[in-house]
Amino acid sequence: MNHKNEEISGNFKIDKKDIEIIRSLEKNARTSILNLAKKVKLSHETVRYRINKLVKSGVIENFTVSVDKRKLGYEIYAVIMISTWNYTEEQWKNFLDYLVNNKNITAIEKITGNYDLKIAFWAKDSDEFDNITQTIKTKFSSMIKEWQTFIFTKLIKWGELPF
Repeated sequence: MNHKNEEISGNFKIDKKDIEIIRSLEKNARTSILNLAKKVKLSHETVRYRINKLVKSGVIENFTVSVDKRKLGYEIYAVIMISTWNYTEEQWKNFLDYLVNNKNITAIEKITGNYDLKIAFWAKDSDEFDNITQTIKTKFSSMIKEWQTFIFTKLIKWGELPF
């Protein structure tokens, strides 16, 4: 794929240097402008301008931290795929409110295909994993049609840019 000028959401374009800046920030968002400028071979003023432009345009949504959950005692990362049926608007709202307010759940995504919802969460051990899943199944059994669980053992690659 040609990265010279990628069109992002309409008319906003990024070039190869913008991609280099984003990839560097993705690895370490706390890197200094001076170090980043050396790495991408641009002046620090240009790098600062480009970052501000990417933020202002909404291409960069925020600068975040990556946490090693295992060092905090969370050993199990799981995803539940759920297909739902026969529920009222109020039941759906209660279901989403429960998921959003559950401290272990890190992502909730509406999806298409055989499932309606993807729920990702961390658990410290198999007892906590079982408690999280059984509570969801029990509290919302009337609206859960199908359920599939995946436990992830190793992250091989993660990136923000789709190109």
